Amino acid sequence: MAGEMVGCKDENSLPHSFGSRPWLFVMHGSKKKTCTFYDPINNSMEERILPEFLQGKACLGCYGEWILLSDDLTRECFFLNTISFSKIYIPPPPDSPDFIDASVSISSPPDTSNCVVVLICASKTFLLVFSLGTTGWNMVPINYLNNNMSSLRCASVIHNERLFIMTSMDETLAIDFASLAKGRMEMTVINRLRLCPSSYSWFNYLVKRAGDLFSIALHSYGRGHWITHVEVRRLELPSKECNEMHWRRVQDIGDHAFFLAGKYGGSLPANLALGAQCNCIYFPLNCSDGMRLYKFCLDDQILNYTFLPENDGGLDRLLWAFPTNIMQTVEEDSLNSSGVAGSEETDSTIIGKDVENKMVISRRWDELQIDLLELLLPRLSLVDCLQFASVCKEWSYASSSVQKGKVWPWLMHLPNLKYGSCKFFDPFYCKEYTLKSDALDAQDHLALRFSKGGWVVITEGNHRVFILNPFTAQVINLPSLDNYIFNGISFMSLPASPDFVVYGFFFQMYGEYVVISSWRPGEEEWVSHEFRSSSPFFPSSNNPVLFQGEFYCLGRKGELGVFNPEMESWNVLCKPEPVHLAVPWYGDEYCHLLELNGELISVFREDDIKKPIHLFKLNQSEMVWKKVEHLGDMTLFVDRRNSIAISPLEKKYVNRIYIPKFEGNRDSKKVIFYSMEDNRYHPCVQTHTVEEPVKCVWMEPNLHLHN
Repeated sequence: MAGEMVGCKDENSLPHSFGSRPWLFVMHGSKKKTCTFYDPINNSMEERILPEFLQGKACLGCYGEWILLSDDLTRECFFLNTISFSKIYIPPPPDSPDFIDASVSISSPPDTSNCVVVLICASKTFLLVFSLGTTGWNMVPINYLNNNMSSLRCASVIHNERLFIMTSMDETLAIDFASLAKGRMEMTVINRLRLCPSSYSWFNYLVKRAGDLFSIALHSYGRGHWITHVEVRRLELPSKECNEMHWRRVQDIGDHAFFLAGKYGGSLPANLALGAQCNCIYFPLNCSDGMRLYKFCLDDQILNYTFLPENDGGLDRLLWAFPTNIMQTVEEDSLNSSGVAGSEETDSTIIGKDVENKMVISRRWDELQIDLLELLLPRLSLVDCLQFASVCKEWSYASSSVQKGKVWPWLMHLPNLKYGSCKFFDPFYCKEYTLKSDALDAQDHLALRFSKGGWVVITEGNHRVFILNPFTAQVINLPSLDNYIFNGISFMSLPASPDFVVYGFFFQMYGEYVVISSWRPGEEEWVSHEFRSSSPFFPSSNNPVLFQGEFYCLGRKGELGVFNPEMESWNVLCKPEPVHLAVPWYGDEYCHLLELNGELISVFREDDIKKPIHLFKLNQSEMVWKKVEHLGDMTLFVDRRNSIAISPLEKKYVNRIYIPKFEGNRDSKKVIFYSMEDNRYHPCVQTHTVEEPVKCVWMEPNLHLHN
């Protein structure tokens, strides 16, 4: 039908800067007479009363400045231009509860003659198609879904005259759009995505950027929807190397920013006029601690989030508004890959820079008296000690004893693969350093799995496993795996020790069996043994802890499983009694286990920084968990997989639990810790930006070479 003008626009119905950059908005349907607008750049929220003709409407989808609205009660359906407020009516979709949460793909602006609307419902094996100028919706079956026991996901996009839809089997259907508009189905199936290991659930999005199509997978952890990893792939067209369309993992999205919400995603050039940052992905997510607005930087591999006001309309009804006039007028030359945040090294690079010696030295450095060196060393930072030890062999001997007293855990994290480097953050002095390493110049995604004594277990892709000391650049390659499926990994002692053995633990999903694999230096493959658990055991994400010659595994309820490497036996202990009566959902909380002064300590914390951390100590004589209220002169460092306890030299750092999160920006950030003194997190971050590396582990720097 022809569009109709609705008098003059109510200037109070839209925020002042709406239309000048991407905005998040939600229309609450019959629940409220208002529309909520979120400005992600300024981190602000505005609630505006809607004109009467928009009250009770819910937004189904959008195309540029056009939004498709439906009345919750009357089922009236029409396109609305958010600039001119003109309307174009279309027939309402079928009156079925299945289509309430369906996604909508729109081929072109509705004021053009070739506009086609496609309705995708995850529970159906057909599509509903409407072409402007016709009288009703067309049902087009997808026989492939019935034949392959698959179903649709709501992630869809129209690109290069094809409709792309994700399936529950992580395949992508590429449907010829011209045939679909005529009620036929001409389709190509693109290979299944191989997602990164150790994923528990994810959200999929399809995003267009100029002539390219991208798939975004947000990997989450548990029902709290904590994001642990973001995976970006680009669709490759048939070529001489591969005669089929396929997905390829990429490290950046160029000078654009992606915006995801609900079931939809969009892309815009991220120049200064828009206020967004290039090579970043913005998305809201409803977590258990509130509505978070995330920004993921592909260069730094860091998640930033701020808290937004609660959204009564639900996450699925949140949408981004992308005015088409901006997309047409913004020049795309303001930022490039050399100017993105995180691509620069910090001034405090540990290695890789030559320091010019401008002094005239009349004697050899190794002739300097040791007692003078020992007076100097206590005044040096650990970074200075690193450079000190590299001067000559005698100086490295002098620094070894001092290093033991000056070392505390640093947070190691991996930025973009293309840099071949890692970053370290000193939590006490709030300084960040960059370390170049040939071992990190990888072709596939890297993950940090475990650290002990300065050595870090790293996986590349799904198959390669190696152990790296990033400060000495020593690498130990382990045999490849068919697929990395370990829930936890650890080793008996440090490399070069006679009893150095690596153990990997894989727990069957129903908790009945555990497969424990081992590797010793000189062996060409892993040796695996399967054990049946005496009772179902559901492990936490924390790595096994070596305690009194045995590996202890913490269950999500707080129970313990024990592996004796000498006896090659596995046992789920009857005691201690679990902390929780029922098995928490994977990811409801982080469960940590570590040794502290000859005792086992368990730590239970939620990702919600408004909630307290709970600590327990295992009373070995009674085999019960005892509540811990104070850490004394000790400090803990915990991440998703690793836990370290130390006694800091300075008392101001004791009785704390450090987590891998920061408050502030990259130039003045501080690590977040939980104080056992007042039982709350510091600094307070409820109104500030929280930063969290997605690939990180606490590790203790180790400067000693092993032979």
